[in-house]
Amino acid sequence: MADIAAVLGRLTPEELDELREIGPQGHLTRRLIDALDRAAGGSGAGRGYYVPTGSVSATGGPHLVLRSDVSAWLFGASPQIPHGHQTEATAGSTQPERDWSELRPGDKVAIVRGNRVTASGIVDAMTEDATTVWVLFEGVAPRRMFHRGDPDDLRPVR
Repeated sequence: MADIAAVLGRLTPEELDELREIGPQGHLTRRLIDALDRAAGGSGAGRGYYVPTGSVSATGGPHLVLRSDVSAWLFGASPQIPHGHQTEATAGSTQPERDWSELRPGDKVAIVRGNRVTASGIVDAMTEDATTVWVLFEGVAPRRMFHRGDPDDLRPVR
């Protein structure tokens, strides 16, 4: 996946304004999805910059929102540095570094935000360094990507 700043930098000022107008968790319109795809390199290339919410529109299609780290870049909710890098401000952070290295495809996991379980699913795939994990769910939004820097934590269900 290309650099978030580079992809957002390829959007027109009007598209950026429209993204800001819908907010960090606003449902993306077809026009914005097409713009993100174009900025990422072509048809479908923006997948990963936006994710399904689990809800559906009136026409039955999944509602899509910006992935949490993309939203953070656009709305300034977190430091705009690449994952895995530290600045003086983040080096002493009290948020624990998530370690998903014990997870394996096929493991059942609970998705936890704060102290609340928000969903559960099955690990579908993960990167070699365990910083990104794809989880399968039942229903309309069958697969979602989680990154170690996201506010959600994945915990094995035994």
